Amino acid sequence: MFILFLSLSSVFAQDFSTRYDVYVTLFGNVGYSDVTLKESGDNYEIKLDAYTIGTAAVLLRHRVETYISKGKIINGIYRPELFIKIKETTKKTTSDTYYFNHDKKEITLIEEKTKLVNKMQFNPANFELISKEVKESSKKETLLDIYKDNDVLSSYLNTKANCNKEKKSYRLIAFGAHDEKNSIILSYLEDKERESAKLNFSGNIANIYNLHVEPLDKDDSIVDVLIAFDSDGLLKEALMDEIFWVGKITAKRVYHKISSN
Repeated sequence: MFILFLSLSSVFAQDFSTRYDVYVTLFGNVGYSDVTLKESGDNYEIKLDAYTIGTAAVLLRHRVETYISKGKIINGIYRPELFIKIKETTKKTTSDTYYFNHDKKEITLIEEKTKLVNKMQFNPANFELISKEVKESSKKETLLDIYKDNDVLSSYLNTKANCNKEKKSYRLIAFGAHDEKNSIILSYLEDKERESAKLNFSGNIANIYNLHVEPLDKDDSIVDVLIAFDSDGLLKEALMDEIFWVGKITAKRVYHKISSN
């Protein structure tokens, strides 16, 4: 969910670099996310790095997540050729790389895992068993039996084309965001809904979206995410309402630089 609303952007043939701070009512500032987009001709690359800090970093073993999408821009639509998602902690790293073949409607996934495990080894010098950290690695390549034409980052780069005043609702189906067991709907807010949602944000807000994610467990409550765009057409703030006992989760833009190509 952090990735979904931190990465949401609608861009206009510009490179940009942005940072968002993430706050939780109970813990305060729990992390930040850096988002960069680079375009060259009809090629694009967008990268998102999400970091935990403070108490959250300790609880999540200093977790860092990285998402990268590379591909082509065809008639204003971002079409991925490669999508990478990496999750790292102090003991474990997992990397999933998706290769898109849009002509054949095929996706190849390469899964790589590395972890540190404690193993007992015999020390012949003093005839003792000692515990030593050893790195274990694995790699697996699979031709998936499903095809999706977007990843989570390319899909959100296409937000303006997919969800607007004319097309007010968009069902998100993308690698890195969608699970077959739930549904993710992005809605464009207008009139009373927009005015009510606007009260949750600071000034200079243009478009506002609602991100609705059905829980995997149908008995769980649904908590939507409000997403506010600045007048420059880029994500400024996001708000996830009360979550269990931790409170509200908010993301606010603290640095933003745009450079035209």
